[in-house]
Parts: sequence; structure tokens; C-alpha cells
Amino acid sequence: MSEPDPLRTKRLGLGGILLITGAVLVAGTVFVAPTIGPVDGTAMTTDLTTAPTPDPTSGAGTTSSAGAARSVDPAPSPVGQAGSLVPVYWVGETGGVDRLFREFRRSPAGASGDAISDAVHLMTSEDPLDPDYRSPWSPASEVSSSISTDNVITLDISSDAFDGQLGEEDALLAVQQLIYTATAAASDAGLIRGGESSSVIVLVDATADYRAFGSVDLGGEWSRDASVLAPVWIIDPQEGVGLDAGVLTVHGVASAPRTTATWSILPLKKGRPDPGHPVGEGVVGIGGDGAAGTYSFSVELPPGRYQITVSVPFEGRAAADSSTVVVG
Repeated sequence: MSEPDPLRTKRLGLGGILLITGAVLVAGTVFVAPTIGPVDGTAMTTDLTTAPTPDPTSGAGTTSSAGAARSVDPAPSPVGQAGSLVPVYWVGETGGVDRLFREFRRSPAGASGDAISDAVHLMTSEDPLDPDYRSPWSPASEVSSSISTDNVITLDISSDAFDGQLGEEDALLAVQQLIYTATAAASDAGLIRGGESSSVIVLVDATADYRAFGSVDLGGEWSRDASVLAPVWIIDPQEGVGLDAGVLTVHGVASAPRTTATWSILPLKKGRPDPGHPVGEGVVGIGGDGAAGTYSFSVELPPGRYQITVSVPFEGRAAADSSTVVVG
């Protein structure tokens, strides 16, 4: 690169992500009015600890849902599930460009107890729940981490995780995927207090200055780059969850300066959304100041399979995120 990479400077921090501490919800087209303060996180409350139920039409697994999201990336794990869910970031295409999205996943079998390492293991070795997301990483045979008193994470990852070549833009996005996952896991585990800044030193096979994916040198400290986050995504419910029939509340986040998002819920027929028969659609307000805001809307759904889509304007086109749910 011809000039210094601004993402390698210290202490850029996590303050661009906000926490919902309260909200007013109205069914249908909704304005959400949260009380918001700076912190790193939003945890969803979908219960991913229950056994998945096979989907007879597509083979996708489903799980039970239990309530509402509490913040924006990531706050502590959902109530009653401390330590059971791990935040992981993935790459997904939206509005014609690749950006980062986040899911909460079950802790891996034989989890090490190192929240950061467990999250990075999941990021490199598992597939996303949402088929619209992907990861450029290969399974890492070894991951370890430590964190200093001034919130600098040192992450040591084995070189087999970088199996493949990427162009510089894709490689930088992959590195940000790693940085976001590591810092989110640290915050979710209480290793970093909400609102405090953090950075990551990446070692590869215990060595600094590794050239990642043949394109990006990993020297120095790395911090989050807010520009790589998706303009909008659905926090809860996550892809493929099972819900009881009744009122479904959808929670999500959208980046500034947007003030509204458009949403729709379509029934799935033979695994495909049926645009001719929407069961709900509308516009929802995005609340909050700063780099990110939150939205929430509710709709009553009868038994069936549905695709939820939320979209916002983005660089002259629409950027969207979708999630499939099973009701009843």
C-alpha cells in the first residue's frame, strides 16, 4: 500500500456500536425509540441450545426462539445462556459489495474455555447458519489468545488458516472479520468493558508480520473499521429458528445516517419466497445517534415457513438482509 494503513493505529475502539437499554414497540409498522449509550454489543436471545429440528423440505435445522434482542454487537450472552453462545462474523454480499454480518453460535464441542480462541475456531472451521454468508478462512489447527490490562488482544493463529490467496481488498475484509470476531468474543465474555476501546495483535505460528492471504502484512495493532459492517442486518431471529405461532418481533441494526428501513415477510413455498402473498410489510424507524442505530417491528404470524427481509438505501441501490423462520 502506498500510504499507512489507518486500521493499524492504536485505540480506534469499539464505540461506533451502540446498546439498546430500552425500547417502545408497536405491532405492524413500528417506530422504535430506544435509550442508547455507547457500548460494544447486541446479543440476540434466540435459544440455540435446544436440539435442531430437521426441515422436511430443505434439510435445514431449526431451533426454538425465546424473546427479544438486548443490544448491538455483542453485549453479554442471552439471559440464562452465559458462556453457551459465541459471536462470530461472516462475509456476505449486500448492495453489490461484500460486508460483515454477525451470528451467535453454540460454543464448539470441547470448548477450550478461552472465549476468543473458541470464537476464532468457529469462524475458521464452521459454516454460517445463513446460506447468504460465507468465510474465506480455512480451519485453524491452533488458536490461542491473551489480553493485556489496556485491552490489547494478542491472537496467535496457525498458518493453515490462511490456505488460499486473496486480493488486497478481500484480504483486508477477512482480517477485519478476524478482528471483529476476536473483539466481540472478548467483550461478550466480559474481558473488555462496554464502551472501552480494544485492538488486536495478530501472530501467525507465534511470528509477527505474517503476509496474510498473500496480500496483507499483519504487523502492528489492528482495530475495527466500521465501514466494513453491513449497512443493515437482522439480529433476531437468526436463520432457521423455530418459533411458536403468534406475535414475532424482529430486531436489527442499521448504520447511520439512515432513519428508516423497509421490511417484508413472505411465505415460503417449495423453499422459495412467494412475493405475491406477503403476510406483512412496512417501514420502521431507526433509532439512535452515532455510527449505528437499531430498529424493531412486530407482526403476528400463523404457522408456516417465512422469509424476513429488511432493506435500506445504499450507494444508489438497496442493501438487505434476510432470515428464514419456521412458525408453529
